[in-house]
Order: sequence, then C-alpha cells, then structure tokens
Amino acid sequence: MSNIEAMIESLSAEDIKRLMANISNRRINTVDTSFRKRRNAITSLYFSAEPKPHQLINDKPMSPEEYNEMREGVRQQCISGVDL
Repeated sequence: MSNIEAMIESLSAEDIKRLMANISNRRINTVDTSFRKRRNAITSLYFSAEPKPHQLINDKPMSPEEYNEMREGVRQQCISGVDL
C-alpha cells in the first residue's frame, strides 16, 4: 500500500491530468431489478388468488384435501407465470 501512495505522491500535476483524462467518469451503474419485480409479482399473484380454508364451494366448506389441491393448483399456476 505504501508503494502506491509513494507512486501517487511522485506524480506531477500534468501526469495526474493525463491519467484522469483516460479514466471515464461517465459510467453509470445500473442494477437490473427485473428478477425482483417478477418474483414480487408472482408472490402478489399467489396471495391474491390463494384459497382460504373457510372458503365455501357449493355452499359447503372445503375438505382439507380439496383445500390442499386447490392451493397447490394456484401455486403451480403462479409459478408457471400464466397470469403475469
């Protein structure tokens, strides 16, 4: 580290100016958030469509098996991204 500091101290103003001309300061850093947006959309879709355990089908409450099948079907459809 001291070698680098000594090297920087030994540079003249014109050397620093030439170095800075070669360094691009216009680089814009961007972060790709498309994966996060898709993941959040899938989560939102799932929780908006998820069946409730007390939901009625044909005026009768769902059995645990029906509930699990319906929940798994909604989960599979959300993962496939059909509604996105």
